Amino acid sequence: MSFEVQKQALEHDAKIWEVTSETLSGASTSASGLHLTTTALSVVADATGFASSYASIQQFVVSLLADGSSATSNMASTLRSVKKQYEADEDAAVTRIGAQWSPVE
Repeated sequence: MSFEVQKQALEHDAKIWEVTSETLSGASTSASGLHLTTTALSVVADATGFASSYASIQQFVVSLLADGSSATSNMASTLRSVKKQYEADEDAAVTRIGAQWSPVE
């Protein structure tokens, strides 16, 4: 696999992680709006603690989705940073070696 192909693969994978982050962020936003009130449930559900359990689980899921969004966004950033470092290293090597070497493709 050529160096160019490897850099393209890093960017391709970064985009996948970025889309995943956006999807998880949207799911987190949607999940945060899913509230059940006592009027939407029966009195029995409220008396048995279902409403408070639902709220706790909902907040837990919202938190997991938000954390997942953050983690996948960080992965995309990391992949792009690796790509930039590869490019900087390549440029530095070309500058160091100069006209003494030319790549063979």
